[in-house]
Amino acid sequence: MPDVSPQAAPDYTPWALRTLQRFYGYDSFRGRQLEVITAILNRRDVLAVMPTGAGKSVCYQIPACAAGKGGHPALVLVITPLRATGREDYAHIQQGIRNGTVRLLYVSPERLTAPGFVRYCQSIRIRLIAVDEAHCVFQWGQDFRPDYLGIADFIDQLPERPVVAAFTATATPETRTGIIRNLRLRDPLSAAAGFDRPNLFFDRRRVNGKTERTEYVIDYARRHPGEGGIVYCMSRDRTEELAEALKDAGVNAEYFHARMDETRKTRVQDGFLNDDIDVITATTAFGMGVDKPDVRWVINDSVPSSMEEYYQEAGRAGRDGQPATCTLLWSEFDFELHRRRIKDSVGTALADENDRKRAKEAALARSRAMERYCDASACLRGQILRYFGDRPESASCGACGYCTRRQAAADVRSRTDGHGGRAPSRTVVVESMVVDPQLKTRIAAYVRNIYAERGMGMASRKSSTRSRGRGA
Repeated sequence: MPDVSPQAAPDYTPWALRTLQRFYGYDSFRGRQLEVITAILNRRDVLAVMPTGAGKSVCYQIPACAAGKGGHPALVLVITPLRATGREDYAHIQQGIRNGTVRLLYVSPERLTAPGFVRYCQSIRIRLIAVDEAHCVFQWGQDFRPDYLGIADFIDQLPERPVVAAFTATATPETRTGIIRNLRLRDPLSAAAGFDRPNLFFDRRRVNGKTERTEYVIDYARRHPGEGGIVYCMSRDRTEELAEALKDAGVNAEYFHARMDETRKTRVQDGFLNDDIDVITATTAFGMGVDKPDVRWVINDSVPSSMEEYYQEAGRAGRDGQPATCTLLWSEFDFELHRRRIKDSVGTALADENDRKRAKEAALARSRAMERYCDASACLRGQILRYFGDRPESASCGACGYCTRRQAAADVRSRTDGHGGRAPSRTVVVESMVVDPQLKTRIAAYVRNIYAERGMGMASRKSSTRSRGRGA
């Protein structure tokens, strides 16, 4: 392929398409993937905001396949919040980087401060630094990681500045500005793919107490046997408790959380990926780096602390583009816990009193946004899109819990009015626990219409075994 240099701005489209087909089995890119890839190859910084399942990782994996200057290999360094296990053979990895067999290196931001690692990076050519989960660099955001603030200083220590590409699935307009500023991106291409996931059916259910939450999860899992599902819980103890209750009810379930040993984590993750486990009860970390495209449902056992967190967790359903359901269980007690946690712990690590105050205010604002979502008498999809700065296409999406129940109620009234005040024998009763029998058909039609209107037809693929990489 042509030499990648600042002076040349060739059209990399044919090469990128050949590479996509060779390694992923697809004939075309999705959304703004190609635009991001060609910008990177033409040495332009990028801020890419793509929802979960839109294929962010492809945007830095494809450039890793390109030849470097003079045909010499160059590294793509991916900074990710996932910490290493400590079992890596660094001598072997360094040898692979030198001879070009290792093109992608994943590191945590904490690694960037190690003097030995900095010296090593100064001795090699880095083509691209890809910052995954880039919203972690924003001080007033949901998932702020202080070590992310050191990324820009690390880049400044390199003998040649690489292209810097920031990727995130959840970023409000304010967060995007903070990412650009804190990473010191230079005239970046801002590629926002839109936050709408039309194949996801969003719902919420108000519950009273742990028992009702448990009963709901068990009932849902038993009514969807063989389907892959994730239940997100607020604590490690709750993941274990709920997994045990599901098993007692005959559901093939396991729990997952950070305190498990690595052997058990691997066994559970692999079991879920290989469809040997149907349901995972997990803390929020589960799903990061786990690419299972056919998760059919996600239930939040309690309210996440922000819309960003909720949309990332819910977005792990339906990454294959097929209909999937995302249900949020909530109660007033959830928000009382939020307020108590914010008062007691948010911002305590900050030295400046004004910074502590701002951190608490930002956390309260995020919690209030979730409270509005739970209470709203309006389209749930519209609530999510407006939060992230997108404009809903209509006041009613026709494919969320609020919209379908409202339409069903109108249909019942219409039928009743047309039968002399008596409802027909096949009246449809719609509650959170009862699924409209036409729901899947309506969601599938909704998805097809959206894709047709936007020219977003799903690309063909050679085999199902290759389909997982593209939605990574």
